[in-house]
Amino acid sequence: MTAAFGALLALVAGPATADAKAKKKYPVITSVRPMETNIGKTLTIKGKNFKRGRNRNTVLFKRDGARAVFVKADVGTAKLLKVKLPAKLESVLKQVNGSPSMTTFRLRVLSNRLGKAFTTLKRSPKVGPELPPAPPKIDDQSVTNPDGDCDGDGQKNGIDADDDNDLLSDAEEMGLKLDPCKADTDGDGVEDGYELRSAQDWNDDEYQAANGYLPYPSKRPYPNPLDGGDANTDHDGDTLTLKEEYDLWKFTVAHGAPRDLGQLSYSAGEQYSIYTRDAGGKRRPALAAAGYDKQAEFLGWADGAGYRTVEVSAVGADWFAARTPYDIRDADRSGAVEGTPNGGASAAETTYYDQNNDTRLSDEERDEDADGITNFDETGGCMSSQDYWSKLYDKETPYYLGYTGTRLDNPDTDGDGVRDGADDADHDDLPNLMECSRSLVTGIALEPHNLPTPDPGRLGALPNGFVNPYNPCLPSATSRSCNSHPTIGKGWAPYVADDQYYFVFN
Repeated sequence: MTAAFGALLALVAGPATADAKAKKKYPVITSVRPMETNIGKTLTIKGKNFKRGRNRNTVLFKRDGARAVFVKADVGTAKLLKVKLPAKLESVLKQVNGSPSMTTFRLRVLSNRLGKAFTTLKRSPKVGPELPPAPPKIDDQSVTNPDGDCDGDGQKNGIDADDDNDLLSDAEEMGLKLDPCKADTDGDGVEDGYELRSAQDWNDDEYQAANGYLPYPSKRPYPNPLDGGDANTDHDGDTLTLKEEYDLWKFTVAHGAPRDLGQLSYSAGEQYSIYTRDAGGKRRPALAAAGYDKQAEFLGWADGAGYRTVEVSAVGADWFAARTPYDIRDADRSGAVEGTPNGGASAAETTYYDQNNDTRLSDEERDEDADGITNFDETGGCMSSQDYWSKLYDKETPYYLGYTGTRLDNPDTDGDGVRDGADDADHDDLPNLMECSRSLVTGIALEPHNLPTPDPGRLGALPNGFVNPYNPCLPSATSRSCNSHPTIGKGWAPYVADDQYYFVFN
């Protein structure tokens, strides 16, 4: 009896003693699964010295260069945690072409104590944005079932001529070996009808009479509904990928453009999707740069919101010193607003979006969301990401804060009520539109990357041109947001002596 009583005491005292010991130990993460997942999914963390119970452990998610996000673990044992990834993680995901993308997060657990360190990269998971909801499940997702409803539009397959609503008839799709019950046969995020029409546009050559040749959708170098790997390909050479042009087309449809396979408002097979045909059937670009309606819409918004005229301090002056009013398009600040045509903006500045100066707008030069920033500059140019500037000026040390880019299909990416062109990513009181191009600011011809640094005399004469929308110390180190005290050995432009400041290279 004495032995049995002693054993009972040991059972009761054991867990309490273990908990007491755990309170003195740091929580440790040994593995994370899965290593690549999405917001809304559940992450399983294995390790030791965790608290037992629901919501008793907190996991810190830390992206390099961003603040940590604290998330409660739904399930906790001494050696295992389960964490559902919340929507608030999206605010710190890295932006690629203006969209949230897969991001590596280092993890650390706060239990009885805070873990000693974040996980190494090898043990840090990648988290992407929340996946779209799965389509409603239908018992028989097959066009051969006349009583099914592939596209969920309430019309049975036996009656519906286009069962997947991709703008191609069932008969056309079966003839082309596409799936009549899937709007996106190859699963690349682009509808079959859009890909096929873009392929027709791409294959409609100009060196003979206009033709209506229909390419067979096998794996060829054109937009292809049977090639699941071409979504990120720019077939027509306008810098926009197949998926980006498809998203732009959907954006126009959502704002009143017809949803059909006539002349697409954005085609992945046309550099100039807005065109007319002459008597011989040849295409002629038709969207004039002068009077461009999206630019007029942006300027109309700027007039109403008070951003058409911006007040800018001189480079080198205190940020709280007197300011001069300029038209937001007057990038080189050649004339104050009062008494000057177009507020001092030159002809080149008023049509800055016509980047090749041919007086007609190609798809990448357009600004579909009317935020003052061209489609190109939001996908691969000045406002696409901080990484763009780091690569363009790879001998200038980037600023330490990771500012995010703008979105192609959202005029107000950060939701603060200010359209992206008039907004100020680095908060240096110079709007993004005035920091988008060193060439536009200076008027100096483009220079190859390997030329020597421009002479100091020219550099000093054009201080306004040293712009960077992701560095608040450029062009003015006296801006209200520039950190003017870089630590020893860790600086940023213009405080790094070894940097080579190429004045104009766009």
